[in-house]
Amino acid sequence: MNMSPTVSAMLEERYPIDICNGLLRNVTPYGIFELIRDIKDPEHPYTLEQLGVISKEDIHIETFECDGITPDVGLPILCVCVEFKPTIPHCSMAAIIGLCIKTHLDRFIRNHAISVKIADGAHVNYKALNKQLNDKDRVMAALENEVLIDLMKECLPDVLNLSNGESHVKVTK
Repeated sequence: MNMSPTVSAMLEERYPIDICNGLLRNVTPYGIFELIRDIKDPEHPYTLEQLGVISKEDIHIETFECDGITPDVGLPILCVCVEFKPTIPHCSMAAIIGLCIKTHLDRFIRNHAISVKIADGAHVNYKALNKQLNDKDRVMAALENEVLIDLMKECLPDVLNLSNGESHVKVTK
């Protein structure tokens, strides 16, 4: 546990997002950042943005086209790629943070693959953790663990209820 994390006083400006029928209408790096910026750190009373764990610059949308060799069935594939940096290289909650990001995005985004990974070298076990975070079976198994689910519920913001007091979130049906 990082006993004295660096907390940023300067936060990014808020960007308007539109959630229609429970889904993010325009999937952009700005919209994705808005969805995940208020996720709380499991060990601290701060958000991932405040701790510098996530940034808008580390969110990308990639398109995978047919390479001419493999069949082009289902292509192009759009992929939301989020890279994060734990506050310390031996963070014991890195997998939980990644799981929170991944499941939160899964809740609001469809028709996109979602890839969440720890930045290269930002954690002592980043390769193994990245493999776990992007293994569908391991993620599903983790989501069956009630202890993990309870911890994640404490971390995840209620974006749909933010629309009551936050002008940047528009929720429509």
